[in-house]
Amino acid sequence: VDSKPMKSKLTEVNLVNAWEQLVGPLIAKHTKKIYLSKGKLFLHIESPALKNELTYSRGKLIDLVNQFAGEAIIDEVIIR
Repeated sequence: VDSKPMKSKLTEVNLVNAWEQLVGPLIAKHTKKIYLSKGKLFLHIESPALKNELTYSRGKLIDLVNQFAGEAIIDEVIIR
């Protein structure tokens, strides 16, 4: 039995639940959707200004998420 998909689903759920703690209330409020897929973190952000700001902070977000997970689970952030 491969528990990797199960583990990544759990990590995704934990990440979504902790999103506001990780990025703060402002970013969390404008985040419409978060999901992980194949080492990528997909964020749907409704504020153009925030989308722009997060685009420049991708490296910081990757570090933040991987630190949260306790392992390197993502290597890319896709902002839509």
